[in-house]
Amino acid sequence: MKKRMLALLLCLGLLPLGGCAALLERGHVSSTVHVDYAVEEEDESILRAETYPGLVQSILYFVDGHRGGGTIRLYHYAGDVEADLAAAREAVLDTPAGAYAVGSLEFESTRILTYYEVKLTIRYTRTAREMEAIPEVTGLAGVRQELNRMVSEGGRSAAFLASYFTGDGAQVEQLLRLACCGGPGLYRHHQSIGFGGEQEHSAGISVSLYPETGARRIIEVKLDLPSAAKTDEDACTAQLDKAAFALLEEHPPAGEGYTVEELAAILRGVSGPWDSEGSCLAFDVLNGGGETVSDFALLMAMEHLCRRCGIAAEPVEGTQGLWLIVDTPQGSRHLLPESLRPLPPPEDGEEPPEPDFKLYTDRELTARGYEWATSLYPVCLGGESTQPPEPED
Repeated sequence: MKKRMLALLLCLGLLPLGGCAALLERGHVSSTVHVDYAVEEEDESILRAETYPGLVQSILYFVDGHRGGGTIRLYHYAGDVEADLAAAREAVLDTPAGAYAVGSLEFESTRILTYYEVKLTIRYTRTAREMEAIPEVTGLAGVRQELNRMVSEGGRSAAFLASYFTGDGAQVEQLLRLACCGGPGLYRHHQSIGFGGEQEHSAGISVSLYPETGARRIIEVKLDLPSAAKTDEDACTAQLDKAAFALLEEHPPAGEGYTVEELAAILRGVSGPWDSEGSCLAFDVLNGGGETVSDFALLMAMEHLCRRCGIAAEPVEGTQGLWLIVDTPQGSRHLLPESLRPLPPPEDGEEPPEPDFKLYTDRELTARGYEWATSLYPVCLGGESTQPPEPED
């Protein structure tokens, strides 16, 4: 009686399958509360199935429990057992848990009177504890939030299950680079992760997807930074904060709070000369030491100042390079690096040049030929141009 009740509960899908159930996709099997297998003889290492979906679910049952193997008895099986076992292996290895944690999956089938007995051997590349520690996130926003969390907490690696995310490794790499731009303590190491230099790829970032395609995958990311990077982060952040505080104290706002244009003017006033090959360090801008600085250094310094003043700012990576989206009273706007470049000194007897400060809506920036992944960033709408009026004659 006890045996029958256990099998009935399993068939109704009422017993939890524990551990990593959230990590398992059903591959070719539709997702329902019904399961096509049952425990044999009250022994969890022996399962009974009658269909191909039941075979796949039985294997997933063992993978879910991180078991090293088990037995599946196929009763009244109408399919080609050997061919279906090969297909079931591929189906399981194409799930997030199978692709990420299973190193090998081997079968041995034997015909025994009225059923086939399949001996299953599984070897894993991840421990059960590693699998249990994997969090689940949803969609593009969830992936981005998890990467931002990793960087903000000083992490160097992360693995998480992403549902309803169809991006590829290149998009994850881009999101991680952008997350790193929000980590002030990493400013000395931006060249290692693909910013502030001329490298086309992020040598310091690795991304792996398990499986490569699908709407549910485990994403594993790693930051390969110099060994001293983590030790330096707190000191670097403190150094940046100190320089920003001194700069803002020396240049108070005209009103109750700073505007984006005021902060840009402060940077132009203290920055050393601009050069495309200049320093990529935000500190060299905020410190006002006179060193030549690049667009990247100016953008990172501006982002840091904006955040210190309660103004939302985030980097944008597009086909024309890097720029910022900043918050204004009119809404989100694009801020290009040329609006932050220090002005050249005036020629003898000439008036000082006027700053070419401009903010752009999406439409205005697109009209200039700029391209970026709009789904990753705030929308910059507005009927009126945010460019300052032309001076009167």
